[in-house]
Amino acid sequence: MVEDDQPEHVQGVDFTEINPLLEKIDYPVTTEELIDQYGDRELERTNADPISLEELFSYAGDASYESEEELRQMILGQMPKDSEGRVGYSDRGGSGPEQTEEAEEAEEQTSADIQDGVSTDTDTTQQ
Repeated sequence: MVEDDQPEHVQGVDFTEINPLLEKIDYPVTTEELIDQYGDRELERTNADPISLEELFSYAGDASYESEEELRQMILGQMPKDSEGRVGYSDRGGSGPEQTEEAEEAEEQTSADIQDGVSTDTDTTQQ
C-alpha cells in the first residue's frame, strides 16, 4: 500500500474520490478485474467531463497492475489529452517562455529535415 499522502490533482485529473479505492484494491489486479469491480467509478477532470475507469481501460488489454503506483501511472497514461487543459498555461502569475522567431525557424527547419531524412547534427566526426 502506498502512503496516504498521494496527490489529489495530477495532470488535470482529480484523484480525490478514487484515492481510497486505489488504496483498498488487492494487488495485483488485472484490467478485467478492475473493470468488472470498479468500471463505473469516475474520475473528475479539470477541463473535461468525468471519465469512468471502464472507458479508460477498455483498450488496455489483459494487463496486470502490481501496485497502486503502477495503476495510478496507467490511469494517467490512458487519460485523453483534453483532461489537462491548455498546455503550458499557468494561472500562477509570471510569464512562460516566449517563442522567438529564431526558435520558430529552427523548429521548422528541424521538422523539414526529419521529413527529408536529412541529419541536423553538425558534428559528423566519428570517435
